[in-house]
Amino acid sequence: LGTAIKIVRKQKGVSQKELASLCGLAINTLCSIERCYTMPSKATMKKISKALNIPPAYILFFSITDEDIAIDQKSLFDALCQPIKNVLLNDISKR
Repeated sequence: LGTAIKIVRKQKGVSQKELASLCGLAINTLCSIERCYTMPSKATMKKISKALNIPPAYILFFSITDEDIAIDQKSLFDALCQPIKNVLLNDISKR
């Protein structure tokens, strides 16, 4: 989730310091989450999504890796993943 949060945060042009402040988190906490040292709680995920003005599902989608996909579904995922990411990134930029 941390890498996904970082991707979305950067797409929105928000600094770690700004996002931490908007979420009521210590900068070290957000940094730890983005580096995948710490797993954010559900409440923290809601705060981050709200601060970035995006649905939590966007962050969850960006956190999906190849290891999460069943082998028999991998070709479908590979075909759809980038187009969906492009749509989401475009939407994120507009929010």
